[in-house]
Amino acid sequence: MKRSLLLSLLMLTCVSVSAELQKMSGDGEILKSDSSEWRCVLDKKSSLMWEVKNEDEGLQYALNTYTWFDGQSGRDSGTYTKNCYWGKNCNTKSYIEDINKSELCSFNDWRLPTRNELNSIVNYYGDSDILINLDFFPNTQMDTYWTSTSLKDSPSLAYEIPFFFGGSIARDKTIDTFVRLVRSAD
Repeated sequence: MKRSLLLSLLMLTCVSVSAELQKMSGDGEILKSDSSEWRCVLDKKSSLMWEVKNEDEGLQYALNTYTWFDGQSGRDSGTYTKNCYWGKNCNTKSYIEDINKSELCSFNDWRLPTRNELNSIVNYYGDSDILINLDFFPNTQMDTYWTSTSLKDSPSLAYEIPFFFGGSIARDKTIDTFVRLVRSAD
């Protein structure tokens, strides 16, 4: 009896988490949850809209990696800036500028998420080793993703969220890793 009650509660928790997420078209329109093509995800609970990565080479290619750069700290070009398909400056600033120029899902105010924002989409209750709801965020890598949050005492470091164990870690901004952009839906 306890086992079935626990299973029911767990399933309700997973369903309620998914119920807060909505797929969006490239034009910013809300789609049905069973849609097979979407470009963004709206998290109604947090009022955040998230970028969805592609499996095709190009600007939003899931395997592109970037050094952390905001125009003042980090590195705009260096040893690890050759891992993106779309351009020569494989850094977060250039990527954000290009996504905003493309008006992903009809918006041009995309940015790196804060540490807390990116942690809000970590899903510890899914069926995958990748800690995210893959029904909404396909092509997510079992690796770390940059946040906008630098370490106060070490400005050459920024936090990343590892989607293979959760939490956060700090890494030198000159090292490349993955990016998932966000914007406020308010």
